[in-house]
Amino acid sequence: MSSQPFKLGRFQIDGKIVVGRVEGGQVAVISEEDNLAKCLRSDAGTVAALRLIPLEKAKTLAPLDPAARVFAIAVNYAAHGSEAKVAPPARPLIFYKAPSNFVEPGGKIRLNSQVTKQLDYEGEIGVVIGRPCRNASVQNALEHVVGVCAVNDGSARDLVKLKAGDSFWPDWTASKAIDDSLGVGPYIGCGEEMTDALRRKALRVTTRLNGEVVQDAGMDQMIFSVEEIIATLSSYMTLLPGDIVATGTPAGVGSARGRFLQEADALTVQVSGLDPLVMTVGE
Repeated sequence: MSSQPFKLGRFQIDGKIVVGRVEGGQVAVISEEDNLAKCLRSDAGTVAALRLIPLEKAKTLAPLDPAARVFAIAVNYAAHGSEAKVAPPARPLIFYKAPSNFVEPGGKIRLNSQVTKQLDYEGEIGVVIGRPCRNASVQNALEHVVGVCAVNDGSARDLVKLKAGDSFWPDWTASKAIDDSLGVGPYIGCGEEMTDALRRKALRVTTRLNGEVVQDAGMDQMIFSVEEIIATLSSYMTLLPGDIVATGTPAGVGSARGRFLQEADALTVQVSGLDPLVMTVGE
């Protein structure tokens, strides 16, 4: 991996989706195809640009390869577990999010009021897989990670429990994978500096709602480390380049505050060292 940090993303330029690096106020296009996963390689930070485009003339898209998968981790900060009144799980608790659920950076999160009345935010640190990964160990897990991005894991709180007789089943798909309710990006922060920050547990995630800080925590507060999460997940299935793992949300979610997302809200999720992921809310 490049020793120098760089920002990799997907962009729409003149109606065509390309992959490029953000360099100052320009997009250095490194692929004229929508193939982010193929560009997540060790030389992506230094490969020669095919052309340079002013950033303002490019539409930034979610940094999700068309074939990528997004996995997320529930209850990975003890303080969030406390506010949700649930005990920490014995191992990483994993659920799935579809790429179609995400809006582009700067886009609009839909309230989906016909489906849910309690759409919530969850700012998270996302890690991006750069090399195929099967049965990784805790010791070598980060060798398969190429970068970091911000994630908003939208959650429909009123759909998470499905009544079944006298008990309830958790309905992760209904509550966690509603189209146009999530955000990721705006870019993937790559380079040895980012993987070293993961190794040192030095990154922080901050969520702002209408300018107010509602979540702020360092990854040193995680119950399960990134290495433990990847080792567990890769023991079930092969992780592929472009896959994103959202590592859990800290305390401060809307359900604990009694305040769900509303029309015209401005939501920002920022991971230290990265550009902020900015979204608005509406129908």
